[in-house]
This record gives sequence, C-alpha cells and structure tokens, in this order.
Amino acid sequence: MAVPDLGLSLSPHYLTMRILHTESSLGMGGQEYRVLQEAQGMEQRGHRVVVAAPHGSQLAVLAEQRGLEVKRTSSGNRGWITLIPTFLRMLKRAEIDVVNTHGSLDSWTASIAGRISSRRPIIIRTRHKSTPVLRTWRHRFLYGRLPHVVTTTGEAVKQELVTRMRLNPSRVISIPTGVDLERFHPRPPDASLRKSLGLRKEGPLVGAVTFLRPEKGMEMLIEAVPWLRKRFSSLECVIIGEGGEKAALADRIRALGMEHCVHLVGFRQDVPALLALLDVVVIPSFEEGLPQSLTQALAMERPVVASAVGGVPEVVEDGVNGLLVPPRDPALLAEKIASLLQNPTAACRMGKAGRQVIQERYSIEHMLTQTEQVYRRLLQSDFSVPMGGS
Repeated sequence: MAVPDLGLSLSPHYLTMRILHTESSLGMGGQEYRVLQEAQGMEQRGHRVVVAAPHGSQLAVLAEQRGLEVKRTSSGNRGWITLIPTFLRMLKRAEIDVVNTHGSLDSWTASIAGRISSRRPIIIRTRHKSTPVLRTWRHRFLYGRLPHVVTTTGEAVKQELVTRMRLNPSRVISIPTGVDLERFHPRPPDASLRKSLGLRKEGPLVGAVTFLRPEKGMEMLIEAVPWLRKRFSSLECVIIGEGGEKAALADRIRALGMEHCVHLVGFRQDVPALLALLDVVVIPSFEEGLPQSLTQALAMERPVVASAVGGVPEVVEDGVNGLLVPPRDPALLAEKIASLLQNPTAACRMGKAGRQVIQERYSIEHMLTQTEQVYRRLLQSDFSVPMGGS
C-alpha cells in the first residue's frame, strides 16, 4: 500500500532524523519485535534511534544486544504521570524529531511530553492489535488528539479505528509489518534440532510460534491434537514462545493426556530453524493485527492454517496460499490441518504461493521505506488536517 500523499515536498533537512521509539510492555511478542525491527532498520539507514523501555523489558535487552541506544524508564507503578518529566528530559537531551509510541502507558506519557516539549516533535501512535478500542473520551483523546498520525499493522486495524473512533482516514496509515527475507527463507529441516527437542525421528509435526496470551488461541490448537491423532497416530505438536498463559496451557495438555505429544518449548532465538521443522504452521488466534508468525511462515514456504481475524485475510487467500478457519472451532481447525497433511502436493503449492506474496508486499525494506516516508513528510506538515476522534 502506498503512503498517502499529505501534500508535502521533501527537504534535505530531514534526511537524517532523531527518532524515539517507546514501548511499555515487559514481554517479547510480535509487537515488540516490530519495534526492534523498525528501530534497527532506521539506524541502519543512517538515522539516530533511541529505544525507551522499562527496567526488566526484554525489548531493552535485545535492543542493547543489537547496538541500539536504550533509555530505561520506571514501570510507572507510582502513576503514569510521573514518567512525563523523564520523557521531557529525553526529548531535549537527544534532540528528538519523531516520537513513535507503541504501548498503552507509553502512548500517554511520551505523547503528552511531546506535546508540551519545546522540541515540538512529530508524534505517531502505532496500533498493532485488532482488539476493539473502547469508545471513551480517554481513548478518543489518546488516538484522536495526542498523536499527529496513527499507523497500523494492517488495513483491518485501520478500518476498525477509523470506524470506531471516527478518525480522519487520511491520518490513519496502514504499514504492514515486514519480514526479513534473508533470515526467513526456505530450508530443509534439521534432524538434529528435532532430536534435541525430544521429538520422534519421523511423523507429522504441527505447531505455532507465539506470545502465550489468551487471544492467541493456543488452547484451540491443543484441543485439535486429539482429533488429529485419530488420523495420524505419530503426530506431535510444538508451541514456541513464553507468556502468562503457559501454566494454564500446560494444565490443559495434562488434562487431555497429551503430554507425550504436545510440547511447550518456551522462548527460542532459532525461530527460522524451528519453522522449517513444521509440516503445518497454525495461527488459531481470536484477535490479531497482522501476526509476524504468519508472514514469517509464509516467507519460508510453510503451509499455514490461520483464523480469519484481523489482518490475516489481507495476507492469506483461502486455498491459494493457505487455509482460513473461523476462530474457536478446534474440530474444523483439526480438519483443515489434516487436509494439508494428507495432500502434501497442495501444501507445497500453497507454501510457494505464500512466499511470493511476502516477497511482493511484506518485505522489511518495504515497511522501512513506508515508515521513513511518513516520518519525513510529517516533519514538514502544518497538521492543518484534524485527526478527528471527537
């Protein structure tokens, strides 16, 4: 999708920008990885980037490991308003041009700081999730008044905000999350990795890569496994990721007597190698923006079964480059997974079609170019077009 023309011309003055990314969460899921992608990508393009995150943030640790400048903030437990002076100092000392907020708490604190700062930075609020935003005056202010522009991870998220919050469509810009095609590319499965995970040497393997939150629907995948094992007695399932739902999922696995074939393997850095092991990648979410696990799997030519929610149908054309299912239906989910396992020729065809879509529309370079264009154009805008949200 092309970046909307805001009626602006570009000036060499903003060829190098000073950008602050803020994220208040402590965990590490798709949203936080996108922040990391954008921050690292913009720095590689010659901009100065600062990442602000709380003490204990996994994002802060990974950002430092990748050589990014990180400013740690308090968690805001004493009240979010206490963080505003912190951000004011940060904006002044780093001479920030662009503030891009991503979480809920930081979108309040960093945006208010930006609005009252003498630096007068551009403020962008990125909305990653398709979860409906509450129609309260606070949320209308958060999305309609504080930021100069809202960016989203897909058209479905954009349309939800425009309709629900009555935002000006020209000030809500969809920039899908990009995939690193050099990292996520087709490769043969690693038998030694399979062995190290304690899996059978042979047999169908299905699974998911996700942050273990309720809306990710991992219980649906677990519920589908007994159905699948009626047809494929040696089938196993791996769920890759950490999160608050891990204990509850482990309890459900034990209740179904599936401990021997459903494996919670935790957080892993070797995601591409793990995806290469999977015969089918499953995204059984109840709510989504545009899940990175989906685009990464497609980039690796993996067959995919995904819930038709949020931005997923923007990427997956049912029967062409994957299969779509309604959420919360483990029996139908099992049936669709089984259809791919039973027809490897069709699964392979869909996998190849999936990579083609990612190459054409969802590369990380495409995402960075769109983001960079938005930043530069906004820096020269007089913001005469209102956001809305009244």
